[in-house]
Formats: sequence, structure tokens, C-alpha cells
Amino acid sequence: MKKLILATSNRHKVIEIDAVLNGFGYSIKPAKLRIIEPDFDSLEEVAEAKARQAFEQLKKPVIAEDTGVYFSAYHSFPGQLAKRVYLGIGFKGLTTLIKLAKNKRGYFKTVISFTKDGKHFHTFSGILHGRFIGKVVKQQKNRLPYEKIFIPDGYDKALAEISIEEKNKKSHRAVAARKFGRWLKKVKY
Repeated sequence: MKKLILATSNRHKVIEIDAVLNGFGYSIKPAKLRIIEPDFDSLEEVAEAKARQAFEQLKKPVIAEDTGVYFSAYHSFPGQLAKRVYLGIGFKGLTTLIKLAKNKRGYFKTVISFTKDGKHFHTFSGILHGRFIGKVVKQQKNRLPYEKIFIPDGYDKALAEISIEEKNKKSHRAVAARKFGRWLKKVKY
């Protein structure tokens, strides 16, 4: 199995992307690096900037990933600032926003950026639509915060209640990782 480096310290991202890419003959090796999260308008720009910083440190082919959360009622807020917003207002603030919104719809979007040389970048994205709920499910479970307040389309339970194997059938991150895996096979990397 060929190894690929993923610039992250988030074990959830590693587990999910690794599980998908294993099916294409690749495994993920995480690299905890000092990466500055840039304030860009798009996830594509953020993921590419993170991949560029990672390549500058490693001088090796590398993957970077960024995920945004988009509430339809709030003009796609918090978007690529999801982590910062959660750290700032926590579950109490998020559930208050959800309860106040008439439209509970929204989505997750993941962008994976890959570079072999630090100059050319290939990006792959995935989206998962659903609705946000005004209560926290499985608060103590070791899953990403927004997964505890989001029910994907086609399910009647929160993303945090769905096994990783089931989640990887249709999640935003899995869709992006599958696109990346197919591209790796196509270019015979």
C-alpha cells in the first residue's frame, strides 16, 4: 500500500480519509505541522494554502483538508470559520442560532488539496446536505462537534450516532476522498 501524508493532527480526518483511500491502495500517515489557518473566502483557497504550507515544511507530496459548515438560514455562516465559531460560542450558542432559525437546512463541505511539488495543486470536494437540530446528541462521544447537531438527508439520527463505516458511504469527507482516490489511480501516482 502506498503511503500519503495528510497534514493534520485531527485523528477523525485521518481515520475517515484513510478508510476510503485504503480501497484505492493508499494509506494515510498524519503529520502534525504548524499551519496557519488563513482567512480566505473559499475552502478551496484555505485547503490549497494549508497544502502549500505543509509542502514548505516537509518538502514532500502532501494532502491538506478543510471542512466548512453552512447554515442556510444564516447565509452559509459559519462556512470555513466553523471551528473558530464553535470554539467561540460553543454548543449553547450554536443551538440557540438553530432554534431561532426558521430554515434548519444546511450542509457540510470538505475540500482536499494535494500537491506533489508545492506549485501545482489538485482539489477534490464533497458535500453532505441535511438539517441542523437545536439539541446536542451524544455530547460526550469522541466525534467532531457539528456532527452532534446535524442529521444528514436520508437518516433519522445525528451524524455522531452513525458509525464511521456508515458515515463513509456518503459523507462530505468520504465523497472528496473517493474523488481523490479515483484521480490518484487515473494518474497512476
